[in-house]
Amino acid sequence: MIRAILSIVGGVIAAFAIVMLGDMLSQAVAASTAGAPPTDMGDRAAIEAYMAGLPTTVFVIMLAGWTVAAFVAAFVGARFGRKGAWPGWVAAGLFLCATAANLLIIPHPVWMTVAGVVLVIAGGWAGARFGSKRGLAA
Repeated sequence: MIRAILSIVGGVIAAFAIVMLGDMLSQAVAASTAGAPPTDMGDRAAIEAYMAGLPTTVFVIMLAGWTVAAFVAAFVGARFGRKGAWPGWVAAGLFLCATAANLLIIPHPVWMTVAGVVLVIAGGWAGARFGSKRGLAA
């Protein structure tokens, strides 16, 4: 059981590292097109205006990062947990909760919100399936 818990934690940590790399890349693209982000993260109107001015490329980079992160979280959880797919599902579920919190706190376009949830679930499903030895045989 300890192995499963550690694999879940490791998967979530790996997912957050991937998201951080994706955010750095998307922020570099955003800075070259939309300028600097607002300094006051409590000013929702300023954040909404900034997000509205971002090119679609920035959102696509973020979505790709979230999808890969969900896959890796689930894969690591399932592969190293050695208990089937469930540790991968737990890791992906925790990452989905973090993604949902991000989507609720920071205003995103509606299409990105929907795509983000769907792609994180799909990435988590695939990662748990490929990470589980039983999933590969099925």
